[in-house]
Amino acid sequence: MAAEPVIPERRKHPRFQLELPARINVLLEELTFSPLQFEGTFLNISRAGALAVVRGLTKEAYIKMIQRPRYVRAVCQLPESEKPITLFGKLVWYDYQSEAGGSVCRLAITFEQMREEVCAALDRGIELLQGSESPGGVGASPPGRGGP
Repeated sequence: MAAEPVIPERRKHPRFQLELPARINVLLEELTFSPLQFEGTFLNISRAGALAVVRGLTKEAYIKMIQRPRYVRAVCQLPESEKPITLFGKLVWYDYQSEAGGSVCRLAITFEQMREEVCAALDRGIELLQGSESPGGVGASPPGRGGP
């Protein structure tokens, strides 16, 4: 049996597995004052982005969301951080699945527009994760595929 080829990791910043609650707002330009709001969970995070999962996204909202590039504001409390941080980014990948118990949607977010104090807090949180885990983790895209 031949071994499968090894696909090298293409990401500049390694991702770290975690389960971090986050309040995620997907901004819809056409509905300026009504972003889609979710209580979600970051499944992994890096200096460049994160993979989140949200539940309860309707199919109609999902269809509206994928019609054009969307921006995200996510608020989370990093391990051992004094206060919550707000992360801004762009949705770069979606995986919507409707299940008997409701819908689940994984969202890959690339971070943008980060203030210096947010960068520092994120770096500290990732340093703590580096000390306790190896890169990759649950929810990671398969090697060689897109995502943050």
